[in-house]
Amino acid sequence: MRYLLAAPKDEVVPLPNERTRQARELYALLPEEAFERRSCADGTKGPRDYDWGTVQLASTAQGFERHLLIRRSTAPNKKDKKTGQLTREIAYFRCHTDPGVTLAGLVTAAGQRWMVEEPFQVTKGQVGLEEHEVRKWCSWYRHTTVCMLAMAFLVTVRSQLITRQPRTPDHRP
Repeated sequence: MRYLLAAPKDEVVPLPNERTRQARELYALLPEEAFERRSCADGTKGPRDYDWGTVQLASTAQGFERHLLIRRSTAPNKKDKKTGQLTREIAYFRCHTDPGVTLAGLVTAAGQRWMVEEPFQVTKGQVGLEEHEVRKWCSWYRHTTVCMLAMAFLVTVRSQLITRQPRTPDHRP
């Protein structure tokens, strides 16, 4: 199964030489030339440009490839907690792909994440997903389930209304 998942900086990943390293250690070893500036998708303020790099990880027995995709902001935008200086924000993604995938393909897949988040924003506004004031997991789970069911119902009704052809008036004499 192909996937791309966000990973923490201390994630331990397997290398092709049967050793392991943390994601942040691999980032430190990557030369500056290994990064490419690409847009992962268009946002509300225009293209989301980042510097992207990839590290080949150990392949799987099923013939899939694994990569560590590294996303770095184009300019310093995050304050370091220890020094107080502005640094570039870095994000890591573990990828499980078909052989021969390109950096462009990985960046496109990483940009698809926003397509998943958008329906949650709609659900918050339409059926009150964020309106729960509960203290226990069980009641939160019930509220979330009812909201998702309500949203599924609304989407189903809307899609049925869109697919129906408008009736034409009967012109019988």
